[in-house]
Amino acid sequence: MKIKSLLTCGLGALLLTACNDYLDVETPSKYSIDDVFSSQKDAGEALNGVYASILTNNCFGQAYTYSLVLNSDVDYVSNSKESRQSNTPQRYDCDANSSTVNSVWNATWTAIENANNFIFNLKNGSIYNEKNTEITQMMGEAKVLRAMLYYELLCYWGDVPFTFEPTSATENFAPAITSRDVVAKALVEDLAEIAPKMKFASEISEGIERASREACWAMIARIALQASGYSLRHGATDTSIQEGTYGYMGKPTAELEQYFLEKARLYADSVIISGTHSLKKDYQQVFYDECNMQVASGDDPIFELPFAIEASGTIGYRQGPTFQSNAGETDYQWGECNGGQYLESFYRYSFAQGDARKYVGEGFWYYDYQGTPIIRASYGLHNQKWSKIWNTTSAYTKISTSNTGINYPYLRYADVLLMYAEADVKLTHTVNAKALACFDMVRERAFRNATLPAVAVGDEDSFLKAILNERKFEFAGENMRWKDLVRNNMLAETIYWTFMRNWAVAEDAGVGVTWGDNVEDHDGVEYFDNRLLPNQITYIYIKNPAKNSLDLSYYQNTTLPCLFVLNKEATSNELKTTDAAGTQIHSAVSIRNNPQLWFEDNNLDYTAIKKPNDESPENKVAWTESADFYSKWYDEDGGYPQAAVRYSLYGYIRGGVNAGDYGSIYLIDNGVAKKIEGGQILTEYPVIRYLLPIPREALRRGNYTNYYGY
Repeated sequence: MKIKSLLTCGLGALLLTACNDYLDVETPSKYSIDDVFSSQKDAGEALNGVYASILTNNCFGQAYTYSLVLNSDVDYVSNSKESRQSNTPQRYDCDANSSTVNSVWNATWTAIENANNFIFNLKNGSIYNEKNTEITQMMGEAKVLRAMLYYELLCYWGDVPFTFEPTSATENFAPAITSRDVVAKALVEDLAEIAPKMKFASEISEGIERASREACWAMIARIALQASGYSLRHGATDTSIQEGTYGYMGKPTAELEQYFLEKARLYADSVIISGTHSLKKDYQQVFYDECNMQVASGDDPIFELPFAIEASGTIGYRQGPTFQSNAGETDYQWGECNGGQYLESFYRYSFAQGDARKYVGEGFWYYDYQGTPIIRASYGLHNQKWSKIWNTTSAYTKISTSNTGINYPYLRYADVLLMYAEADVKLTHTVNAKALACFDMVRERAFRNATLPAVAVGDEDSFLKAILNERKFEFAGENMRWKDLVRNNMLAETIYWTFMRNWAVAEDAGVGVTWGDNVEDHDGVEYFDNRLLPNQITYIYIKNPAKNSLDLSYYQNTTLPCLFVLNKEATSNELKTTDAAGTQIHSAVSIRNNPQLWFEDNNLDYTAIKKPNDESPENKVAWTESADFYSKWYDEDGGYPQAAVRYSLYGYIRGGVNAGDYGSIYLIDNGVAKKIEGGQILTEYPVIRYLLPIPREALRRGNYTNYYGY
């Protein structure tokens, strides 16, 4: 079953305060303890209000799943603005005037206040009884939701105001800024106390659409593992925009680090030994089922955010192929899709052959409103995990837009397995059998239909590297990558090389490679020497294979026409021009002119379609085209990389911003742009200011200070 709508709950709506800022919360409480918390049914509807408040667009409905997904070597939104923007956190350059930051801050604190109110009033209500499992389950759900909200605040803002008390009980409208270490420890202890009193997902009628005991354990592991690692920290007085004020990457004390790692391993293991979840479903099937409103039981998802169709959630609208609309509608049943949550264009080159997860980052085309496929030659490719057009239940109409109702898997079993492995290797400094088994379980699902390649995991360093790579492959589009990089103090280095990768490709398309050797050495991928990157890609318009013998089973829509790209990687077998002995079969030109031969030689069904509205004989056999791809990275007229290459990571590394200097590269070192000379190899990287500023509105209402050079 799937929850119809938490946003249409009755008494739950009473939870939503009328204020627009946690620091300006109205008092007294919106609750009447006698009226609401004297009835288990009414308390349950009040809990729905807590859920409803985290599902708004300024919270998990869109902000934490799209607006605040920061650029990395996985998730990537290009930007061509050559000056700092106040509202683009993805490229690390927003400021305290950011409307996005302000709205997310307000919505998060409103949701925390709602959770605090519920927890306080339930405990003080006449129905509260710790022997009543229904009551303790409701208490646990509210605490898990509150912990999720605080966890995101810690990741995005570092030290934050902190309280478990509602303002109605304390009239404290400006709780003190508290160390992230203290907050994380308090959250871990709070969840550890309630977890044994919660139900397993199999015991809850709504299943994984409610926070369960397993979700509570998994949330403890996530908070503790993140808290054990690095984060951007500040000194006592670094408040002005001067050199040296962006802070430093530091960890908690050794004692606290040990504490957090032990808790992360313990509670990840609690999920594992419970035996309540598995990885039985194929990787893509997990997300395909979510697009079709199928709520899993006992598989990978541990807790899914329960969005409602046409009411909440933008999953599958932001991801998947763009589907353009005309006058607000499309010619097909799914309606408009934005498709703007991209994966970095070179991400797919990091996968081993046969890894099923590669195809979530291979969205090479999108659609106009008539359903005609159009090649996507861009700095990012579509994230194919979710899309409205994967839906086969007629859930949408031709005028449907962003409120998809597709659930989001906030906690997954694959994450738990890899968290256990990471915590264990950091604690023991060796590769233990159980940690290796957890790691292998995730990989074995990814290579279920292919040979599992060997990975070097012989010592602590190589195993940790392999775990982080596995997380990179597993969680694309799930707002994990930059957090993993922060925790392991790898964010600055990774962002640097993400920029250099795009810059080297642009140079290769234009004036020749200055940085290419360095990039190839770092990535271990021969982009240039073996011509892996095609400047042009050749593709064929085909009828939808509908999962026939043409190996496009990763494309979940079985109705719309498709593109078949012959040379996504120029040297791969996807453009097979010679046989095993090296004898030429076809030239690339002949393949383009007669692609049927290519299909026949590769034992594939030929289902090419003719060009719409074109009845000429030469187009009845096939409709093939070729498009510029990586050559678009370079401005041939200007003689420098395109603006989107220069400025998509503006807050940390960028091209020159003045005419005549566009071909230069500058690294931002504590607020100072420092030029990097051609071919220069860095061994140390200045910190990247990924933490967001506290909004000015909150600064005015509380005794708070912005650090990190804001």
